[in-house]
Amino acid sequence: MSDLKWILGMGVAFSAVVLASSGCSKAVAQQAAQDPNRAVELTVYKDDFAMVSEKRPVKIEAGHSRLTIDDISKQLDPESVLFDWLGSDEHPQVVATTYNLGVANGESQLKRLNGQQVDMMWPSNAGKPGDIISGRLEAAQQGEGFALRTKDKLYINPGGTIVASSNTASTLPQLSVELENSGSTNTKVGFSYLTRGMSWSADYVAKLDSELDQVRLECWATISNSTGTAFPTAKLTLMAGSPNRAAVQATVKMLPQHTMWAAKAPAVASPVMDRDLSVSGKLDAPNMTVGEMHAYKIPSTASIGQDQMNRVSVIGTKTVPIKRDYAIRIPTLSAWGYGYDGSQTQSHVSATLSIAFVNDEASSLGMALPAGAIRVYERDQAGHEDFTGAASIADTAKNEHINLTLSNVFDVYAEYKVLKSARLDKHTIRKTVQTTLHNEKKTTTLVRLVQSYDSRWTPVVESDKSEKLDSQTVQWKLPVKAGEERKLTYTVDIRG
Repeated sequence: MSDLKWILGMGVAFSAVVLASSGCSKAVAQQAAQDPNRAVELTVYKDDFAMVSEKRPVKIEAGHSRLTIDDISKQLDPESVLFDWLGSDEHPQVVATTYNLGVANGESQLKRLNGQQVDMMWPSNAGKPGDIISGRLEAAQQGEGFALRTKDKLYINPGGTIVASSNTASTLPQLSVELENSGSTNTKVGFSYLTRGMSWSADYVAKLDSELDQVRLECWATISNSTGTAFPTAKLTLMAGSPNRAAVQATVKMLPQHTMWAAKAPAVASPVMDRDLSVSGKLDAPNMTVGEMHAYKIPSTASIGQDQMNRVSVIGTKTVPIKRDYAIRIPTLSAWGYGYDGSQTQSHVSATLSIAFVNDEASSLGMALPAGAIRVYERDQAGHEDFTGAASIADTAKNEHINLTLSNVFDVYAEYKVLKSARLDKHTIRKTVQTTLHNEKKTTTLVRLVQSYDSRWTPVVESDKSEKLDSQTVQWKLPVKAGEERKLTYTVDIRG
């Protein structure tokens, strides 16, 4: 059987031709397109890190053989590769492994062929293979052409097509395993490895009900893949948390072809990614504790393409009760704030809208929530979902409270000014402040007015009773009717 040949044209494009043979028997782990029994499992972490586990059917011959595994990550950590043999009591003995990144283009292949014996072919006028000469490829440097040396001549940039053995290099990332086996075996090879180039992030969609104090909350995960290969119909587990691991260096030293790597896989610049919005179905992903982390197992499989961002559902739609908070925080009041003599013109400040809920079973949640952005939408009078605001949450344990500040409020605001300021003694200033609350909404709104002080203070008189939050802050909770202006007046002694 003849060697598998690589044909390399002067346009530095590749095409494969003929068959394969080598000094020892060779097994190839079946690809997804060739065998539907290939099984892929991905455990993806948030910080450019994943574990790939696969099972592929393979036939191992007796004696010394070589197993070639294609379609693996270009950013694989060679020191993390593990093997298992499924379906057989006696399994082959792994003698050595070789990780080959593959050549990226024709010029890289030329450099690999430099100094080797190759054939040069010129097509005939009929487009069929024509004249062929053999010689040694020389001076194959990037962008500088090449020469072919025969027994009696030197051809400079001859312009034909280079034909070389397939053993020179693969164009794809490839893991080669040398084996010793007592007998011929039909089995499945199971292998796993750690890799960079894959990560995930969580995001939430919250649809706010205008009539009721509740939101419909969903959680989605976006998986980004820049490993250099695709993973078809993969089972996904998403990990929330950051395990300690050996550092994967961004620089690499590669030993000659067909030897084991002595360094980590290189960092690859992130390409522009396509967005694949195919999803796994709106089912809750069961989550469980794994050490100090939480794992979210996606119920359905998903195909994770190369240079793609795939979205899958982590938490289906939940109706969650909320509390709305319209808060107005006026500036800190000091002995000299707002104008010492009461002459400052009144100032304006808008309310901010926040929503709060509890991550408990009573709120249809009660699970570990991964960190991510929450985007809130509210239906307008025409029935359109309008963007209301966004916030972010950290990794949130069960029964924790979540507070989200979403936006400034256009039609709920306050105006404040100092009505009177007087010195009581060397260190004390008495101030009377008036705040006018405005509500231009069509419904009554409960407004929370917050006032802070930067030094010791003593309340003297208030038109409405305040609530002390801490040693330097008080608040008033005041319902303001639709279209109403409500005034709040308070006098306080401040140490200057």
